[in-house]
Amino acid sequence: MKILHYSDQGDPNIRNLFSQADILVTTGDLSIFDLRAIEDLIPNKPCFGVYGNHCVPGYLEELKIINLHLKVYQWKGLLWGGFQGCPRYKDGGGPQFTDAEARIALVNFPRVDVLLLHAAPLGLLDTPNDPVHIGSQAVRDYVDKTKPKVIFCGHDSPNMELDYQGIKIYRTHQSRIIGI
Repeated sequence: MKILHYSDQGDPNIRNLFSQADILVTTGDLSIFDLRAIEDLIPNKPCFGVYGNHCVPGYLEELKIINLHLKVYQWKGLLWGGFQGCPRYKDGGGPQFTDAEARIALVNFPRVDVLLLHAAPLGLLDTPNDPVHIGSQAVRDYVDKTKPKVIFCGHDSPNMELDYQGIKIYRTHQSRIIGI
């Protein structure tokens, strides 16, 4: 399966990449303007997303992209789910959360095979000495407990991949096609 992962920065080549993919996943910090180039194609392929901390809510729903925040959707025999935002580092802005808020939100969230996050779990793809680009311990605990097969996230650059206890984690800045 070819997944177009789109996050954090617009890409003028998005239409070409979308034509090569089976599915779109977006992990936030984009806007409706970053997706206008593929708006007419979105109804033809599954599209899932979560919001990042710099998002203005509403564009996923307006474009008919399924918002997976604390929701589970089954596609191609896999359970897809998501959690939006990042750990709170300032007042205001888009979706941000405390660790306590994330823990409460995730306590009854079921296991999924594919997890969409904006920020990676704590300690996995964090940027050293950067309090803005770190993950959440509550999200890490959820991942350790439920062991999804694949995680897609954004929130930072560069593109990175990590194999963590058999879980494949992909961080994308801008867009790329990932085969799973």
